[in-house]
Amino acid sequence: MTNEQAADYAAAKFCATRRKRTVGKAVSAVVAELLAVKEARGASARYLQDLRHRLNRFADNFQKDACNVTTAEIQEWLDSQKLKPQSDQNFRRVIHLLFEFAVGRGYASDNPVAVVESVEVRAGHVDIFTPGEISRLLAAASPDFLPCLTLGALAGLRPAEIERLEWRDIDFAGRPIVIGASKAKTASRRVVPITDNLAAWLAAYAGSQGNVWPGGDDKFYAAQQETAAATEVKADPEKRIKGEKPVKWKANALRHSYASYRFAQTGDAGRVAGELGNSAAVIHRHYRELVKPADAEPWFGVKPEGPANVLALPATATA
Repeated sequence: MTNEQAADYAAAKFCATRRKRTVGKAVSAVVAELLAVKEARGASARYLQDLRHRLNRFADNFQKDACNVTTAEIQEWLDSQKLKPQSDQNFRRVIHLLFEFAVGRGYASDNPVAVVESVEVRAGHVDIFTPGEISRLLAAASPDFLPCLTLGALAGLRPAEIERLEWRDIDFAGRPIVIGASKAKTASRRVVPITDNLAAWLAAYAGSQGNVWPGGDDKFYAAQQETAAATEVKADPEKRIKGEKPVKWKANALRHSYASYRFAQTGDAGRVAGELGNSAAVIHRHYRELVKPADAEPWFGVKPEGPANVLALPATATA
């Protein structure tokens, strides 16, 4: 087959595909149906919030039936948003999901996003907290948010996983945390060790029941900001004169910090990847040599003051 014949064949196939019988349904209505299906199937509140934000923004600009949306229109819209590479990729991903759903329901004959340009995302700067910063955050955290803070910083759990976690998933005696498949982002069960300082922070909560964080996604976000703001030193006049500022909250920095210090501590990318629920390649790419092995000791040495620091806890290896 010549190049010209191949081009004619592809064009004919495209036209035949576009003529497939479809049911006219507005983009906004398809978005609403997709969100309802995802919610009914148990999608997390955080995931639904992200879908709703991106897809409703898209639908506001495409007030037509899904079957009439073209690749060129989507490409032009994405270009006009002037998004950063990662955000562009995230929008492309959820719009692709929308049209896969539309094709499956007969609202579109094909997925116009399939050939939309995919923007390359380069690995960027990874923000982490210092041992001093995490000490101040832990000291300022409210009793109900403190376990969440420690599970992110000292076990590397994702916020969405913490929101789904129950106290029964934490084995205070054997010292593992079991992230079930239904609670992990990757839908794959994993076991995370409880380090000595995490055990000390969680000791006071032994015997608790229900969800570790019962407040929901919005309150979780608010608690992060409130905890950071509360680290401003006001009680000590001398420090207040020095103008000590609150610790700035850094997005995803609890998990990034754990990964960085844990990799520096163990030198074992595979082990850390297993604890985080990703791949050794990701650990090497994002967290290699962000901190030195000597920096890991103070991070995993941050413990509460008072009785919780001297409890007779079961021994566990932290390296």
